[in-house]
Amino acid sequence: MTGALIQMEAAKRILQTDQVSAENLLQNAIGISKEAIEQIRHTLKNMKPALQQLGIQRLKTLVEAFGGHSGLVTTVVHGGDLELITPLHWKIIHENVTEALTNTAKYANATTVHVEVRVLGKMIKVVVNDNGRGKDKIVKGLGLVGMEERTASVGGTIIADGTKGFSVTTLIPLTENS
Repeated sequence: MTGALIQMEAAKRILQTDQVSAENLLQNAIGISKEAIEQIRHTLKNMKPALQQLGIQRLKTLVEAFGGHSGLVTTVVHGGDLELITPLHWKIIHENVTEALTNTAKYANATTVHVEVRVLGKMIKVVVNDNGRGKDKIVKGLGLVGMEERTASVGGTIIADGTKGFSVTTLIPLTENS
């Protein structure tokens, strides 16, 4: 870019006396500028983390922070092609995991909570499972109903199971254009 600037300054000085040389200098400066802009774009693209990394990193940070303030031991695992998870899907995943973690802290009397995100063929599966007391009969409160509504908005479903601790599974179908 510095070279382009120097050539533009030179072109400006000789514009009145030697238009042909000034045009050549300007054309060269344009070429240098275009190449520099492409290099900058390439560098920025390589520096920017992939969207799916932002999603999983943000989720890990959320779960770790929850563990820190709740005293629960937390784990997060993931698998499959996370690039297929859209920003809308990540939003639903984050909100559902947050709600499930809140319920664990309030009701489960658990010591550990495990979060798993998997992309399986045409489906995203997210499981939040704790080792708490569980519940034979699940009564849907506002939290679980909210999770169901969020997930249904993208054609997904929620499965709650209280037989071994408590687990909430979010199943989201992948769309054709994902």
